[in-house]
Amino acid sequence: MRAVLLLSALFAVATAACSQHSSDVKQVARETQGSPETIEGYWQDTARRILYARDAPASYVYGQWTTLDQAQTYPSAKHILRSGTKYQLVDLLYGDESAIEILSANENGIRFVRSTSYPPCKMYYACRLERDELLCSLENICREAGKDVVDWKGEERYARRVNCERGPRREAQGFPHRCY
Repeated sequence: MRAVLLLSALFAVATAACSQHSSDVKQVARETQGSPETIEGYWQDTARRILYARDAPASYVYGQWTTLDQAQTYPSAKHILRSGTKYQLVDLLYGDESAIEILSANENGIRFVRSTSYPPCKMYYACRLERDELLCSLENICREAGKDVVDWKGEERYARRVNCERGPRREAQGFPHRCY
């Protein structure tokens, strides 16, 4: 009889702890998700289209949106944070090999540059909030023989996510991560 009472008591404590943890997780998610009216929060790309590629074959079809698998381990995910009047952006796919400079930002959009030293390229982003998604225009400019050359132009669509978690180490395609 004591064993049954002890098991019942342990079950009640475990149930209460799980319920509290679930409530805490939901509260944190609400606090970090960002407002639907601002760019703040986590964003994962859902679709891409190429508008120009310097080395594309003549048969390449431009301008078609390609829907991306949301369970992929290397999505282009971003976390946009606001502190006072300044914005910060963390690109979860890239580590210290690239630098991000915010050019301008407000609650409806953000312009930034992600640059790498090798190859010496800069990806320019101009993103704006459109209803429930973030739409970004991209232009990759690389330095070759002392001149800036447009290498690639395209667009990406991002969906708001509650959270995105980066994996512990860089792999061949960048940092693997999952968004929820």
